[in-house]
Amino acid sequence: MEIRAASIRIKFTFRGTIYRERLTLNGQSLKPTPANVKYAHRIAAEVHRRIAQDAFTFSEFFPDSPHARDDVSPETFGHLADMWLESQGRLAEATKGQYATAVRFWKKLLGEQRLLKDVTHKLLAAKIGGYAWPSAKTHNNYLIALRGILALEYRGPAAVNNPANGIANMTVVKKLPDPLTVDERDMILADLEAHYDARVHAYFLWQFFTGMRPEETIALRWSDVDWKRKVVRVQRVRTYRGGERDGSKTHTERDVDLLPQALAALQTMKTHTFMLKVEGRDDGAADIFQNPVTGRPWHDERSQRDHYWKPSLKRLGIRWRRAYNTRHTFATAALMIGVPPAYIASQLGHSTKMLLDKYARWIPGNDAGSAREMMERAMGKKDPDVRARDKQ
Repeated sequence: MEIRAASIRIKFTFRGTIYRERLTLNGQSLKPTPANVKYAHRIAAEVHRRIAQDAFTFSEFFPDSPHARDDVSPETFGHLADMWLESQGRLAEATKGQYATAVRFWKKLLGEQRLLKDVTHKLLAAKIGGYAWPSAKTHNNYLIALRGILALEYRGPAAVNNPANGIANMTVVKKLPDPLTVDERDMILADLEAHYDARVHAYFLWQFFTGMRPEETIALRWSDVDWKRKVVRVQRVRTYRGGERDGSKTHTERDVDLLPQALAALQTMKTHTFMLKVEGRDDGAADIFQNPVTGRPWHDERSQRDHYWKPSLKRLGIRWRRAYNTRHTFATAALMIGVPPAYIASQLGHSTKMLLDKYARWIPGNDAGSAREMMERAMGKKDPDVRARDKQ
């Protein structure tokens, strides 16, 4: 401190520069009274502490200083979160939409105007641990955004100070696929054919016999079909939020072989959409599948699920499964009759490892239970049916 005749100045070094700043009150210099000198000691100590924490601003301590105009406002969590979301511009619109939802959540939970320096590990642990998450999956997905936000600030050597370090994912129970049986598949298709427009039946016939994802199917165009080779090329997806983008869900292209049932679905759709032309497209080709109510291409899978799939299962008394399970049904039906896993994986757009991880339990179905019988013999016990066959 520098005590002058009519003022008190504080001398300090900030970012390599020496400053001498007057203490003021309502624009007037603070007089060097004993009480004010004692107060100045406290201010000097606080300035020193804030500089050490990289949290010092002239406007807070010396509002009348000309240097106060050069202050950069301290970073807030909300500002950093918005910057991170902006940095994700190259992602698909659907993914950006999901991240935007997560960013809004974190700004509300942590405080949009909270200074970044106040976002501590203790705060995160308390806020995240005290929130009633609807599911482990939501918790983990939202953490992806939070980690991305904080990683934008804490990079390189500073990464060790990232307050998200040690915030772990919740355990997610890995659910088994729940396919329909071949009999259930055929019952559903017969019911759809009997009760609805032929375009609805064609859509689900395609789903059951190609195993394609809904967002891939509804983006198919007639130009994607190779009639000579009997394949269709999956090269774009359509989602409700994100519109269309190139590639499949895994950002790759693939060819899917067309079974007779899939070709039958195309023949049905030919009378409705084959001759349509779309302006602005290089090939001019129309979408293959069409909503019979609107006469327009499907924009997602909700209408098919709510208006046709659910009522059909209810009518037939078939246990509820998602319409997405047409894909699981395709995979398991093929595995159970001995189709090579590598081929099925290529049709689905999976790796063989992923296919086996997900569907391995259905492979024993192609050996008529012989592996199970071998296990029973090895363990020294047999069920009644096995004993009866042995006696024969």
